[in-house]
Amino acid sequence: MRTLETTALSRAFEIAADQVADGTAPWTIVGVADAEHVIGIRANPGAGAQAVDIDTVVLTASITKSLVATTMLQLVAEGRSVLTAPIEVVLERAVPTWPDAPDVPGMSPPAVTAWHLLSHTSGMPEIDLETLIATGATHADVVDQQLSAPLEAAPGSRFRYTTSTYDLIGELIAILDGRPYPGAIRARVLEPLEMADTTFDPRPAHGDRLVMPLASPAVGHPFPAPMAEAFTRLAAPGGGLWSTAPDLLRFGRAMLRGGELDGVRILPPVFTELMTREVTVDGIGAAEDPLVAAHYALGWGKPGVATPGSRAAFGHGGATGTRLWIDPDNDLVFVYLTGVWGFPTEPVDHVMQAVYAAVR
Repeated sequence: MRTLETTALSRAFEIAADQVADGTAPWTIVGVADAEHVIGIRANPGAGAQAVDIDTVVLTASITKSLVATTMLQLVAEGRSVLTAPIEVVLERAVPTWPDAPDVPGMSPPAVTAWHLLSHTSGMPEIDLETLIATGATHADVVDQQLSAPLEAAPGSRFRYTTSTYDLIGELIAILDGRPYPGAIRARVLEPLEMADTTFDPRPAHGDRLVMPLASPAVGHPFPAPMAEAFTRLAAPGGGLWSTAPDLLRFGRAMLRGGELDGVRILPPVFTELMTREVTVDGIGAAEDPLVAAHYALGWGKPGVATPGSRAAFGHGGATGTRLWIDPDNDLVFVYLTGVWGFPTEPVDHVMQAVYAAVR
């Protein structure tokens, strides 16, 4: 079993602190764990920034997808559905075809399935977030718009990362579980793992620890209030969960251990392996430049050609400068949090690479 050398690991925490000192990030929180325990969490508030500590509640953005996907895989593991079932059968609503769908007598065009939605290969378009905000759209409106827009490509033919399509996963969860998806996710994943600070609406219980994202690294440029409110109002399954570094480390450790933590199993090992297996192969995620090729599983990203670590690794980042990364072969969970919309990936990479350099 590989371990993390603590002296070398200190370099990763130093880099995160330096990013605050030089203005790259307004604040950072970095956490590292292995299968048995949390190795360390460090918070760097930054001069003039909001009070930030290791239990600060932040918008995780697209890390949400991984928790939602885990809930969906639970339902599949329980035999309530299969990943290959056409979603229109479960939703009992028609799904549009793509404009160039072949019209062959006796042959139906490929159906959109949960597998396609989870892997971003559904061919469905993205519903623009700013448009949703401007129109005061609800989750039900997002679902309606998603099911009324023509497909852009045949299901399974290409990878295109989308967020609004995860609202359909939320609907599938609600139908299969029998309760609204936020409640299903809480009962099935958050409560069993004791992730008490992870929620779609942090205001009632976590207001004193809540730090809103910024529009830029410079302190004093807050995230637009309507957009921040929209994430809570929409309870966006593709990016609306708020959480803390300790909570995310608990989720990461459960996934590192094959779906179990502290004697509580949230997913059978075989289904943990299924959802973390890369699906963007055989040209689906290819690009002329291999550095920008897509590598994705079901609700999880996979390492690219320039990412350190093992091929078994998986994780997810968010548009607010967040990342959760799990590497079973190196017994590693890594969390990086800051609060800047559109934060570049390079600063996060610098810290994660330093963590990997401490693996012995």
